[in-house]
Amino acid sequence: MTLPVTESREAPHPTVAGLRVLVVTNLYPTPAYPSYGAFVANQVRALQRAGVAVDVEFINGRASTAAYAAAPFRIRRLARRSRFDLVHAHYGLAGWAAMFQELPLVVSFVGDDLLGTPRKGGRLTLKSRIARRLGQMAGHRAAALICVSENLRQALDRPEDRARARVIPYGVDTDAFSPGDRARARARLGVSQEERLVLFPNTPTEPRKRLDLAEAAMARLDASLRARLWVVDGVPHERMPDYFRAADCLLLTSDWEGSPLVVREALTADLPVVSVDAGDVRQWLERVPGCRLVARDPAPIAQALGEVLQGPRHVDGAPIRAELAIDRVVARVIEVYHHVLQGT
Repeated sequence: MTLPVTESREAPHPTVAGLRVLVVTNLYPTPAYPSYGAFVANQVRALQRAGVAVDVEFINGRASTAAYAAAPFRIRRLARRSRFDLVHAHYGLAGWAAMFQELPLVVSFVGDDLLGTPRKGGRLTLKSRIARRLGQMAGHRAAALICVSENLRQALDRPEDRARARVIPYGVDTDAFSPGDRARARARLGVSQEERLVLFPNTPTEPRKRLDLAEAAMARLDASLRARLWVVDGVPHERMPDYFRAADCLLLTSDWEGSPLVVREALTADLPVVSVDAGDVRQWLERVPGCRLVARDPAPIAQALGEVLQGPRHVDGAPIRAELAIDRVVARVIEVYHHVLQGT
């Protein structure tokens, strides 16, 4: 279904005036899943602030897998009847659904669309193997490729696709995800001012997020720290800044990631991060003293948590805020659009 998108009230940027983009995605917030695909919605709003006219075609694959079968026909009709300049698909499977129309296609790869989704035993599910193959097909067809991290770029099958893909992570709304008063945030959320909170902002039932590893590490902490694993899921994205301000650190224990947005949001909120080496986490943590990159094992994770929890409880995320401010990141996306439309 094509979603209405609020028009920007700001004047168009002179280099994008008249540019019209159809965004196709299976990642977008819904009333049932208010934080699902919030990073795509944020990029759409930032594009509009820059003066780009954007329509969003949302493929609600969570409601029915049949949505993917119907999507190519609907997208083709939209591309023919409307005056779009190009189509930008977010996620490989959305790229496949968008590859049957004639406009220039940009595909953004975000994670398991190239890496797959493993079962508990580690073998990829059949569904994700099929989705990966379809996403790779979309990459072959696309006029431009964007990967949110270098490990995703390396996961592209063809050397020529890897060579032309650009690495552009999703930006962060640094006006919202910014440092703030911890006590006031805790009061608004109704949590104790005394205990130390280790934020785990991931879906606990998703095996690759490794809640079991996070719990095992927490069990090794000294009881005198009064630390609690704070599992947060299903919270609307616009409410998440208070959770980052209220926490004492963020913990990431995933088996794999593309470019976990929660890590970048934590850093822009000056929240220390303890994380395993997954996706592009290393490149961000190495630039922020006070964070810890650890082995995927309960003992070193617990040791790092203990060190961080007894530390100053904040880091200086100013360099990350400067680099990942969403309007700055979107300028790079618009540059990709111009290259596509100029045939370069």
